[in-house]
Order: sequence, then C-alpha cells, then structure tokens
Amino acid sequence: MSISLSMALPEDLLCVPNQADAGIPIDAITCAVERASAVLLLLEDQFECDTPRLANHVIAAALWDVRGTLGLIRTLAIHGDQSTRRSMTRGAQ
Repeated sequence: MSISLSMALPEDLLCVPNQADAGIPIDAITCAVERASAVLLLLEDQFECDTPRLANHVIAAALWDVRGTLGLIRTLAIHGDQSTRRSMTRGAQ
C-alpha cells in the first residue's frame, strides 16, 4: 500500500511512514511554510500597529509554534532527501 505525498498536510507526515512514496512532499512543506509565515505576520503586526499588544505568553506560544513548524519542515525535507537517494540508488543497480 502506497501513501501519496501529493495534497498531504504536514501533520499527515509528522512521522513519515515507511511505505510513503519517495520524493519531496512539496504540498506538505508548502503548507507548513505558509502556516509559519502566517504566525510570523501575526507577531510582526505587534510592532507595526497601534493596537494593544498581545500578552507575553501568547507571543511565546506563537514563537514555539514556529519552532515546531520549522522542525516539521526539516523532517519533511530529510524524508525527501533520503527517499530520493534510496530511489536513485535502487535505479542504478
């Protein structure tokens, strides 16, 4: 049984299953990048607007979320790299 990486959410690939297709899960990576960008825009707004500032614990949680999303992107990129290398090695034999 093969699990397609197209149209996948990052959470679907938090731990990439062994039977996942080889290749770069670009949809999941793009989704994770957009999520992190949205959170950073929220934080950026704190410095550019005259609205009341978010509480420190909210800002800390947002930064923690971005850190987690970066870890997820790293996991997805490593999967893409390793699975592509394995696929290329098998094709050469």
